[in-house]
Amino acid sequence: MSSKKVRSLTRNLGQYRMVNARNDEESQDFQLVRQETHLSNVSQVERFLPDILGRALARCWIDKMFRQSFYMGPKETLADYHVFLPEDISVSVETDPGERSKVVVYEHRPGELPKRVMYLQLVMMAGR
Repeated sequence: MSSKKVRSLTRNLGQYRMVNARNDEESQDFQLVRQETHLSNVSQVERFLPDILGRALARCWIDKMFRQSFYMGPKETLADYHVFLPEDISVSVETDPGERSKVVVYEHRPGELPKRVMYLQLVMMAGR
């Protein structure tokens, strides 16, 4: 990791201004939630996790390091960003050829197959 900061010019309403390019330390400035969040049951997961995962998926589009971390261990990455899920909930990133990646949330009950609680997938749409 380099401590050297890269500067770039961006255009803002006809004026140029200097901005610092993001480095690894600054990637932790990104927050999925405003405060530490502990979801303790499936009802809370269904209510709050879609918004959090939507922010995580959007971040994956623009941040390669976050994407790599999230794809390798979504539940662990969420915990790194102060979102804690119940033990019986798992999160996986599924990629099928020819389709966009999707995040799938499962509930695990003893003696049963995992039950899909939800899935999220970012889709680009254009409208007029």
